[in-house]
Amino acid sequence: MKKELQKIADAVGKLNFIMTANQKRIGCIVFIMSIVYAVLETFGVSIIFPLLQAFLNPEGLMKSKYVSPFVQALHLESYREVIFLVCIGIILIYIFKNMFGLLYTWVSNKYACKVHRELSIQILNAYMRQGYSFFVETSSARLLNGLGEDVSSVYNIINYAFILLSKAFTILGTAILIIIVTPSMSITLLALVIFCFALSQLLFRRSMTKYGKLVREYNSMAYQASLEAIQGSKEVLVTNRQKYFVNQYEKCLIGSNKATIRNAIGANAPAYIIEAVCVTGLMTLIAVRVLHETDVASMLSQLSVIAIAAFRILPALGSVLSCVNSIVYNAPSLAASYETIALVRKLDEMEEGEQQIQGEELERIQFSGELTLSHITFRYPRRDTAVLDDLNLRIEKGTSVAFIGASGAGKTTLADIILNLLEPQQGEILMDGYNIKKLRGQWNKIVGYVPQSVYLTDASIRRNIAFGVEESEIDDEKVWNALEMAQLKPFVEGLADGLDTVVGEWGIQFSGGQRQRVAIARALYGEPDIIILDEATSALDNETETAVMESIDALQGIKTLIIVAHRLTTIRNCDKIYEIRDGKAVPRSKEELGL
Repeated sequence: MKKELQKIADAVGKLNFIMTANQKRIGCIVFIMSIVYAVLETFGVSIIFPLLQAFLNPEGLMKSKYVSPFVQALHLESYREVIFLVCIGIILIYIFKNMFGLLYTWVSNKYACKVHRELSIQILNAYMRQGYSFFVETSSARLLNGLGEDVSSVYNIINYAFILLSKAFTILGTAILIIIVTPSMSITLLALVIFCFALSQLLFRRSMTKYGKLVREYNSMAYQASLEAIQGSKEVLVTNRQKYFVNQYEKCLIGSNKATIRNAIGANAPAYIIEAVCVTGLMTLIAVRVLHETDVASMLSQLSVIAIAAFRILPALGSVLSCVNSIVYNAPSLAASYETIALVRKLDEMEEGEQQIQGEELERIQFSGELTLSHITFRYPRRDTAVLDDLNLRIEKGTSVAFIGASGAGKTTLADIILNLLEPQQGEILMDGYNIKKLRGQWNKIVGYVPQSVYLTDASIRRNIAFGVEESEIDDEKVWNALEMAQLKPFVEGLADGLDTVVGEWGIQFSGGQRQRVAIARALYGEPDIIILDEATSALDNETETAVMESIDALQGIKTLIIVAHRLTTIRNCDKIYEIRDGKAVPRSKEELGL
C-alpha cells in the first residue's frame, strides 16, 4: 500500500510539473466541486433516515430536535404531513444532487479534455524544438506513441484522480454518518473494508505497473509495424511479404490486448471483492443482532441507514481501488510525458540565457557577402571518430558550390550543419560576420532546402509548394514565381485544376522529375538567398536528371547554390567543387575530375 501511495504522490508531482498555471487554477475549481458533490451524496443518504423514522417511530420523529422546529413553524398536525414534507425534501435534494452531479461530470471531463489537448500540443512542440538529431535517433513509432497513448494516459490519470477524490469524500462523509448512527456496525464495516483493501493490493499491486509498461511497449511496436507496412508498401507488395507485416502487427496487438485485459481485471476485481466480503460480513452481523436485539424498531432504522450507506460506500470503495490501480497502470506513460516536458523547460531556460539578435537589427540582415565555415568539427553520438574534423570553407554570394565524396564521407552532414539542423561540437558558421546559430528564424528565411526524397502531402500543388503556410496566407503570385523558376509553370498551367491539382500522398500522381521540381519550387517559395540541394537528382534516371538540372542551372547567379552530389554530371556547371575527405573540404578542379 505504501508503494501505491508513493506512486500516486509521484504522479501528482509530475502532473503538477506538467500542468500550466491556468490548468491548475481550473483544477482547483473542479476539486472544490468534487467536495460539494461528495457532501451532497452524503446528505442524500442522511435524508433517508428521517423518512425511515417517520414510518417506524412517527411520534419520536415529530418530537425530534431536528424536525420539531419545522413542525411548529409549518403548523403540521400529523405525522402524515411530516412524511409528505420529508418526501418533498428528498425529491428536491436528489434532483439538485443529480443535476449538480451531471454538471460536475461535464466540468471534470471538459477539464481533462482541455489538459489532453494542450498537453498534446506541448508534446508536439517539444518534439519540434529538440532539433534534427532527435528525429534521427528516435523512431516515428515512439514519437506517435508519445503523442497518442502517452497523452491519453495522462488524460485517464486526471479523470481517475477526480473520480478518486469525489468517491473518497463520499466515503468519508457516509462513514461519519454511520458512525454517528451505529458505531458497532460502522467498526465492523471499516474492518471489512480494510481487509478487502489489503487483499486487493496484495493480489494486484505489482502487476499494474508491469502491464502499463507492457501496453506502452506493445503499442509502440504496433505503430512501428504499421508504419513500415504503409510507408514501404511498394517494396512489400513487390516482394509479396504482406503476411510478415500483418503477422508482426497482429503479435503486437495480441500482446497489448493481453496486458490490457489483465489490467482490466486488476482494476475491477477490487470492487467485486469488497462487495462480496462486506455484504457477507454485514449480513452475518445483522443475523446475529436479530437473534439478540429487543428494540426491533430502532434496530431496523439503524440497519436501513447502514444498508443505504453500504450500497453507497461499497461501489465507491471499488471505484477508489480501481482508480488507484489505473493511475499506477498509466504511470509509465505519464513519466514519458513528464520527461519530454522537462526537457523543453530546460531548453526554455537555455534560450533565455542566450543572446539573440532582435528587432530592427534582425530585419536588416541579408546575405550580401560570404558564408564562412570556421574549424567545424562534428561527431555523431556513440561514434568514436569525427565525421568532420577542423573543416574550413568560404562560400561567396551568387556562386555555386559542389560537395562530392564517398558515401559516409560527411557531405550530407556538412549540409545539415549549414542548414543549422546539426550543431558542431567545435567551430562556427558566419554569414557576413553573423553567427547563424544566433540568427535563429532569420536564417531559415535565408536558406532553402531540396532533399533527395521530397515529402509531398495528399493536397493541392499550392499547399505543397507553400508547405506549412496557412492556406488563407498563401501568396499565389509567389507560388507561380517559384514554379516558373523551377521550370514547372507550363506543366501546372496545362493541368485542368491548375494550382488546385491534388498531387496524391507522397506525390504519387507525379513523375520523379516533377516531384523534384515541386521540391525546388517549395524551396524557392520563401525567396531564400541560398539553396542547398542534397542528392536532389540521385534517384532520377539520366534523362530526367538532365531535365531537372536545367531547372537548377537556371538558378546560377540568381541564388547561391550548395549542391551535394554523387554523380559528377550533376556538378559540371558549378563554380567550385570540394571533395569531403578525412573530415576536410579539399578543393578539386574540373580537369582533375574529367569534367
